[in-house]
Amino acid sequence: MAVTEASLRDDLKTAMRAKDKLRTLVIRNLLAAIKYKNIETGSDTISDADLLAITKREAKQCRETLDAARAADRAEMVREHEDVLSVLESYLPKQLSEEELEAAVKAIVAETGADSIGPVMKGLAERHAGSYDGKLASKIVGKLLNS
Repeated sequence: MAVTEASLRDDLKTAMRAKDKLRTLVIRNLLAAIKYKNIETGSDTISDADLLAITKREAKQCRETLDAARAADRAEMVREHEDVLSVLESYLPKQLSEEELEAAVKAIVAETGADSIGPVMKGLAERHAGSYDGKLASKIVGKLLNS
C-alpha cells in the first residue's frame, strides 16, 4: 500500500477518534513536514518519492534520538521513541532482510558485471528504492566486490 497525503489525513482522523495520542502526534509531524516541503517547492502536491523521503528522514532522526537515549540510559525516552519509530515504520515499505539484500546485490553484480560500488548501488536504488538500509547495502557490496 502506497502512503499518500490523503491516506495520512484519513489515518489522522481515525487516530484522533480512537484517542491514540502517539499515532496522532506522529502523523501530525509527518503532515507538518509535508507542508514544509510544499512551501519549499512552491507546490500544493507532493510526489510519492518526496513522501517516502520525508518519512525515511523522520524515521532516521527518530533512530538517532533512540540511539542517544540508549547511550544515556534513559529508559523512558527509549520506550517513547521505540513507539514513535514503530508508527513511522508502518508508513515505510517492508525492509529487505540482510539475506534478501545480499541476494539482490549478487544478482545486480552478476547482471552488470560491475567492479565498483557505484553501479551496484545505483542498480539497487532503481530496483528496491526505500526498502533497504543504505549502510548495510554498502557493507555488503564492499564485501562482495572485495572477495
